[in-house]
Amino acid sequence: MTKTLPPLIYENLLPTRDYMQDATKVLGSLQRAFLPANPHDWQHGLEVGMRGPLTQAFRIQNETIRGSLDLVRHKVRLGSTNWALHEYAGPELLNNVRVWLQSRGLQVVLEQPDFAPGAHHFDEEQAKNYAEALWWFEERFRELSEELKPGLVSPILLYPHHFDISLSWFPYDDERQLNLGFSTGDQTIPEPYVYLTAYPEPKGFMKVPLPSPAYWQSSGFTGAILRYSDLEATDQPEVLLGAFLRTFQASAPLLA
Repeated sequence: MTKTLPPLIYENLLPTRDYMQDATKVLGSLQRAFLPANPHDWQHGLEVGMRGPLTQAFRIQNETIRGSLDLVRHKVRLGSTNWALHEYAGPELLNNVRVWLQSRGLQVVLEQPDFAPGAHHFDEEQAKNYAEALWWFEERFRELSEELKPGLVSPILLYPHHFDISLSWFPYDDERQLNLGFSTGDQTIPEPYVYLTAYPEPKGFMKVPLPSPAYWQSSGFTGAILRYSDLEATDQPEVLLGAFLRTFQASAPLLA
C-alpha cells in the first residue's frame, strides 16, 4: 500500500515546531549529562521512535533510563514520570527535570538550552503530523544505512539545535563525509525539506544529476534539496525519495 504523507505547512507548523524543539533541547541536555562524549558528537543527537524523539539510553543508579517526547499522547516522559506537553514549555520542563533528578538524590548540572524567544503554541494535530512524517523518514534512512558500504555509518539522530534528523556516512573512514537529513525548515529554506550535503565539498558535487523536482541549493549552504511538499504531492513518495537517496550513494566517489 502506498504511503500518504501528512501535510506539513511551515507557517502552521512553526509555533508547535518551536515548542517541540525546546522540549528536545531539554532531553538533549539531560542525556549529555550521562552519556560519554563521542568523537563525532553523537551524544548530542536524540533517537527517533514511532511516537517521536527519545533520548539514547543512559544509566542512573543502575537503572537504564530514557526520556521521550510522546507526540501521540502529547507528553514528555522520563522513566515512570510524565508531563503534559501543553502545560510545560521548555523552561518549565527543564525545571521539572532538575527536580526529578534531585528527587533521586542526584546533584547533576544540566546545560542551559538556548530556548526560542517568545510564547509558543502547542497544536496536537501539527505534532501528530510531524511525528508521522519523522518516523517515515527514519524508516527510509534506516533502509539506506544498511546498504552503505564500506566505511563508518552514523546512527540516525535528531539534533535539537537545528531540529533535523540526519544520517552521516564516512565512506573512507576519515573526515570526508556525506550527510543526509530532513529539516522542518529554517531561514534559508522556509519549508520542510530533505537535504544532501558533503564535507569537504568535492569538485563536481553540484554537477551530480538530481531527480526532478529536486534542485541544488547554493545560497546559505551547498546541497541537494528535495522539498517535503513535493514528496507529499506525489502518490509514490517512496519512489521519489528513493531516487533522491541514490544520489547520496552516487556522490561517494567524488570524495575520493
